[in-house]
Amino acid sequence: MREDERETAEAVRYNDGMPTSTARTPKKREAPALSVEQVCDKIRSAILTGKLRPGDKLTEQDLAAEYRVSRTPVREAIRQLEVERLLSRTPFVGVTVTQLRPSEIIELLDIREVLEGLVARLAAKDLHADERTRLRKTFERMSTSAKSGNVVQYLDEALAFRRILVECSRSETLIHYVLGIENRLRLMGNRTALIPGRMQAAILEHKKLLQAIEAGDSQAAEQLNRERIQHIRADVERSFSFSVL
Repeated sequence: MREDERETAEAVRYNDGMPTSTARTPKKREAPALSVEQVCDKIRSAILTGKLRPGDKLTEQDLAAEYRVSRTPVREAIRQLEVERLLSRTPFVGVTVTQLRPSEIIELLDIREVLEGLVARLAAKDLHADERTRLRKTFERMSTSAKSGNVVQYLDEALAFRRILVECSRSETLIHYVLGIENRLRLMGNRTALIPGRMQAAILEHKKLLQAIEAGDSQAAEQLNRERIQHIRADVERSFSFSVL
């Protein structure tokens, strides 16, 4: 073997024994851990959208694994949702999604009647042009979904209508209490919308309510919104197979 060939072979053997250099792949940056508020929002959303149903049992361990957080923010989130009464803690059972008793539903509707009457009265007093447009467009989508029998879409639009209307009250305190009761009643799911004739009746009720608000008739708006809740209450009571004590 010639001298130059021997040097080349030696170099190859040397290099073969050395670790090959590769370009460093930048590590994928991990998403920051969720805060207590974010964990609380996720659990609340799962409850209100029906992913978690009344009676479902929750554990800190399972929730921590699902949201990839420690048990501490989960524990704090559960405490907050207990305060909101979306979750309940029972001895020897643990934490479950709250199941409303018939008497609680009627009580919440009674309170809702008074508060939403006030919402309509305040909204009628000072409705801005952009708010009028949002209410009108939401009502039109709500009406279309009811006519087509799309219960899910109808409920989404009805909720959006009420959210816009309560914002028109310009009262942070009122918004807080109305939305709190709204969330608790959503534990009922789509029960009221499935009552025969309720969606169609609700469209007419909302139409009259919107006309009164647009006309600036605060007294009529309050009365119409209270009557709307009274009708829901009566339909819910009739849907029960027993008396509410």
